[in-house]
Amino acid sequence: MAATRTRKATATKAQDTPETEAAVPALDADKTPAAPDAAPLEPPRVDEAPEPPAPSLYVTPTEVIPDGDHLSDVILDDSTGQPPADLDAVFVPLTPYGSTLQCTVRLVERTFLGPHRTPVVRLLQPKGASVSEHIATRITERLAAQAARTADSNQ
Repeated sequence: MAATRTRKATATKAQDTPETEAAVPALDADKTPAAPDAAPLEPPRVDEAPEPPAPSLYVTPTEVIPDGDHLSDVILDDSTGQPPADLDAVFVPLTPYGSTLQCTVRLVERTFLGPHRTPVVRLLQPKGASVSEHIATRITERLAAQAARTADSNQ
């Protein structure tokens, strides 16, 4: 299995032979392409761009912030399962001259979370919680708006 080697001198002599020199001019003379035997191909068809996909209805909120159109939460007294009857008695002052108020009932909020509107009940304020006037005012306003919506739907 001995491989035969050719010397460089032998390889250059084979290239300098008249046969290869005669073949080279023949290739140079025929540089024009030959006419094809078949008909030319049609240009490729260009389709219109596809329509963009519809926006996704699924939103993954990191925090539930109900807006005015989708306000479906209901604040309930956890012991009765109904909205508080006396809105003024929900928060009472902790001290006679202080700005801190105390929650007298356990308030829970029934709302819907996520794209599939999964119903949940979450704690809004525990009974006996000390809250600032600002938070108590916000919750009282929501309770008053809820009572107004309930009164409007009953009439």
